Amino acid sequence: MIDSKIKSFVKSRHRVRVLLFLLIFLTGALFIVLQKGSALDLTTKKRIAPQKITATKCDEQKIYNDVYGLQRQVSSMRYLSQIVMQRDLFYPTVRAVVVYVDGKAHLSFIDHAAARQFIKALNAADETDGVVLNVTLEQDIHFETKTLAASTFAGYSDFDSALEYVANGGIEVVNYTIVKGDTLSEIAQNNHCTVDRLIADNPYLKTKKYLTIGDKLVINRPEPLVTKCTTVLEKHVELLAPPEEYIDNADLYVGEKKLVKKGESGEKLFTEKVTYRNGIVIDSVLQSEEVVVEATSDIYQRGTKPLPPQLAKSTLMRPLMAYRVTSRFGPRPLGYHYGIDLKVPYGTPVYAAEGGVVTTSGYRGARGNLIVIDHGNGLETYYEHNSELLVKVGQHVSKGQKICISGNSGRSTGPHLHFEIKLNGVSVNPEKYLPF
Repeated sequence: MIDSKIKSFVKSRHRVRVLLFLLIFLTGALFIVLQKGSALDLTTKKRIAPQKITATKCDEQKIYNDVYGLQRQVSSMRYLSQIVMQRDLFYPTVRAVVVYVDGKAHLSFIDHAAARQFIKALNAADETDGVVLNVTLEQDIHFETKTLAASTFAGYSDFDSALEYVANGGIEVVNYTIVKGDTLSEIAQNNHCTVDRLIADNPYLKTKKYLTIGDKLVINRPEPLVTKCTTVLEKHVELLAPPEEYIDNADLYVGEKKLVKKGESGEKLFTEKVTYRNGIVIDSVLQSEEVVVEATSDIYQRGTKPLPPQLAKSTLMRPLMAYRVTSRFGPRPLGYHYGIDLKVPYGTPVYAAEGGVVTTSGYRGARGNLIVIDHGNGLETYYEHNSELLVKVGQHVSKGQKICISGNSGRSTGPHLHFEIKLNGVSVNPEKYLPF
């Protein structure tokens, strides 16, 4: 009888010891996980340090609105055992501030201060020498506090990387057809990518020596996730060409001139209100202009001796061998166009449309490097925006002679030749003289 009671007592003490052991073990496990917001790597026995990364790309599917384990209070031994069995206990989570662009999650930050600092950086004007009048973002941007799996909260460690992601995080796929005059470098520049990127996206280009009109290209063009519009008051100075004064000289042909005294260029200050959309000018309104330095005149001797007979105007030749017309004579949104714009690669030879005398050869403000040839009978041809001038004032040139090299000088939106014809000082449509 006594032996049986002793045995029962020993068995009951054994059960208690087992239960106490389990209680201590489970409580310790929970304490390790909850301690100071960190977690324990069960394979290395080392503590996982809290995340210090500032910003990260964010997958909205990995945002947890309801996380078990770390956010529940332990109220009983049975509930403790349930929590220990849940896998979330061993997959730590972090509270983060998620930035949404037009309702879609893109970035997350460790706290509200970091998110506000990032949005402030987005709203800041790009570096400029002008006075910033206004900055607006076209998208709706806001942030919310969410719970993320700690394993997803990694990536960017500074604001510059996060801003770079916003600037180039989107991709627009463009199907492009090769046209006359296209080059890979120009296509890449116009689509904000590189030639290497074009070749990688279109492998057939590796085996082609030349582009063929009609070829198809797939262009993965970077597109910003956020569109920023900035209005800036800008000032710039342009040189004023010296005006010309003439003294008649009967020993020179009509249209010939000889420099007697060199004048000095002047300066004019322009103030414009310029609107940028992601760094690209979309509008410019002139606010004021002021001459700050007066130009002094170039004094020339001007020929009065009659020219030898000239060829008829119908014999004019095109100044370029190959080109693409980008703007014709006549009215256009930015003002009346007094010539025809012929797009060519930078460095293309330009030829005299007819024989005559060079009356201008030099830089002329918005016209850039300019050649003017007087063909007699009141007919003149103008060749603008060149990179190099090959003839001098007073020089006689023949039809088809190479007179300059095309470029992008002066006020120009890209490499091209502006070709203009004047009759008795009045600009006329070049296509009345030549088919383009």
